[in-house]
Amino acid sequence: MTISRSKGLSDDLILLLKAEGLSFRDVSKRLGVSLGSVTGRYYRLKGVRYPSQLARDAEIKRTRKLRRHARNREKSSAAIQAAIDLKNGIEPSSAIGAARTAGASLEMIGACLGISKQALHKKYRREVSGQGYLK
Repeated sequence: MTISRSKGLSDDLILLLKAEGLSFRDVSKRLGVSLGSVTGRYYRLKGVRYPSQLARDAEIKRTRKLRRHARNREKSSAAIQAAIDLKNGIEPSSAIGAARTAGASLEMIGACLGISKQALHKKYRREVSGQGYLK
């Protein structure tokens, strides 16, 4: 007898034979498959996760969080700089354009100026028509 993925019988059979107290080696001999395939399949069915997998998943999650935080910090800095530039009289197309290029949203820029994104768009769209960044 060999393990057949299409029948779905193998998963139940592995669990049944293990429940009867057979070792992985005995189960693999009965099914005619390798010891590693039976062992691996059994632990996947049981949902066992190894410490190395858990550590790797935690590291990936931590790295993603740090990257997301860094991106948000860059966007916030760009929005703040755009607000400062607009208050200092810098041309709106260059100030807002630089912030938008850095990833800041109109909502972020507006919040730094103390206005809504709609008000920001309304106030500056005439001065920067055709630039395309106030979409």
